[in-house]
Amino acid sequence: MKWRRNKVACTNKSKIKGFLEEKLPEQEMKTIEKHLENCRDCQKELDKLLNDNINLETEQLEVDDAVLISKIKARIKGVRRITLYGLLGFIIGVFSRFYTRDDFLLTKAVMALPYKLAEFALGIFFSKNTLHPWEGMFYRYAGEMGFFPYHPILDFVATSLTPAIIASFIAVIIGYLFSDKRIFIRRKIINFLLAWLIVFLVWTGVLYGTYGYTLAKIDSLSGVTGMTIYKAEKNSTSWLIRIDQDALREEKYAELVAAISQAEKKGKKMFPQEKNGFELLVDFKGGGQIPIYLEKNTGEMIVHNGDAYQVSPDKMELLNDLPGGGK
Repeated sequence: MKWRRNKVACTNKSKIKGFLEEKLPEQEMKTIEKHLENCRDCQKELDKLLNDNINLETEQLEVDDAVLISKIKARIKGVRRITLYGLLGFIIGVFSRFYTRDDFLLTKAVMALPYKLAEFALGIFFSKNTLHPWEGMFYRYAGEMGFFPYHPILDFVATSLTPAIIASFIAVIIGYLFSDKRIFIRRKIINFLLAWLIVFLVWTGVLYGTYGYTLAKIDSLSGVTGMTIYKAEKNSTSWLIRIDQDALREEKYAELVAAISQAEKKGKKMFPQEKNGFELLVDFKGGGQIPIYLEKNTGEMIVHNGDAYQVSPDKMELLNDLPGGGK
């Protein structure tokens, strides 16, 4: 027969109330304070004593010990402070993208900190997505941080929320540090750090998965939801037509999109600087967007990511037949 060993309760658990009320000898107070950082039972007992009386401000409770009352009030104020700091940090982080417009050095530095930290953190995972300088020269939208150049919406969300997550983290840590250390002990800060790290990794995973889906759609030229077509001549472009989802119900536009999606892949080629044909800003399902160049005379199609395709002459006629397209 196997006997289950019963868990032995911590012998210091009975001293937690005395610790809160500061009735223990000075040396024992220090010992218990240090002990709380590593003992879960005593931490739970501390939280229980505080939470049992946390509604002190809303209910008339008979609590005679002034020290205990002060600890409970410190707990309430600490929770409020941490919540407020976290909220303010989040708001600052959301607007940190505008730090370059601030002329006041102090506020500019405060706003720049979460933005630059977010830029560094995202760079660890997504730096390979950034465009080379010569690629960005011929692209109207490369993004603020540049990590999601072919997904403008994702770039905006990442540029806004990542600094907000980091700024709220910094603010909450500051809130903890300014709170009563006997109530908000170091282990709670460590637990918060771990929780925040998990949140950040999940957020990074969401960004990675979303952009990966976008790149897959672009690589296969599938899931096209619309496009804006420009006539490109030398170094200038002129707008021809915008084809949205409603327009795609018309056969001629649906056939044009099919011609782009079914083009024959030829390899890799640099996106041209001088053009004589059509430039398409193509939208994909999920929010992706990328420029595509179509050479008017040869039907060569070059995607901004370097993929080269060939469009048949009869399909090129669909573009030439557009108003202002060449006929």
